Amino acid sequence: MDLYEKLRKNLGNKNCEIKPEQIDQITNLYMDFEENDISKIYPNEYFGYHKITVERPLRLSARFTDEAIASLRYDKSIRDEMEWAYEQFGDGLYEDVKKYRDKIEAYLDKNEIKLATPAKNKLLSLEHWQGQLKLMQAAQVLTDELGDAQFDDYNKFVPLVNKAIKALDLDLDAKGLKVILDAVCWKNEDAERVIKKAEKGKAIIYEADSDLRDTENVPLDQDIHEYLKHEVLQHIPDAWIDESKTVKGYEISFTRYFYNYVPPRSLEEITAEIFALERETEGILKEIVSS
Repeated sequence: MDLYEKLRKNLGNKNCEIKPEQIDQITNLYMDFEENDISKIYPNEYFGYHKITVERPLRLSARFTDEAIASLRYDKSIRDEMEWAYEQFGDGLYEDVKKYRDKIEAYLDKNEIKLATPAKNKLLSLEHWQGQLKLMQAAQVLTDELGDAQFDDYNKFVPLVNKAIKALDLDLDAKGLKVILDAVCWKNEDAERVIKKAEKGKAIIYEADSDLRDTENVPLDQDIHEYLKHEVLQHIPDAWIDESKTVKGYEISFTRYFYNYVPPRSLEEITAEIFALERETEGILKEIVSS
């Protein structure tokens, strides 16, 4: 039973309308408050759910390699442009970038490379070029001190790096250290979990891996922690819910609530139809040949 009528011509995205008599039918269905084929009664909570964010721990490995150290020569945000410039002008960029300004800008214009003003200022900044060189040199000093062994426990690797920085009296701030760590670290599912916070007598909090983040809709009448226990932890034991991101929502799926199962046709019926089509096709072919 359809309580609407198709429009003869669409009005924008609208292709149906509800007539006054149909509005009366809908109103009566609501006022009667009875279940039937087109009217169902559910409590409001039935349509509600908690959208939970399921996190998994970040796992990092680290190793000082020649490739990782060399990558520090360039700012990741303008790597291609800095790499081109260095290939063209070499170490001269660390002495006087302004000397090559016109050629760099000509290259950008010729290749239709449109950099935002902050990015372009970095590319043409002597201080920025020297800063990247300083990071590369610091990473090389750390490599000489710590070696090129692979560390699969980031929680042990960072203290070693900090200890080496202090012992070597390197002029390296927190921002510079992060750039170096980002260059020499990579995600490894076989590595140890990265600890975000560990307080004595309290649970350890791990860093979350945004690439492994997932969301689930849990009905309001179900406890989210029980859901996690039965539906997630059996497969991913180290997952957890970030409760700061949990939100409540509602959704009504008419297909779900008003679906009527229609059994498929029997095999005999389908077979008979196929044979009938074959006979009909043979008759058409004979007519074509005979004509």
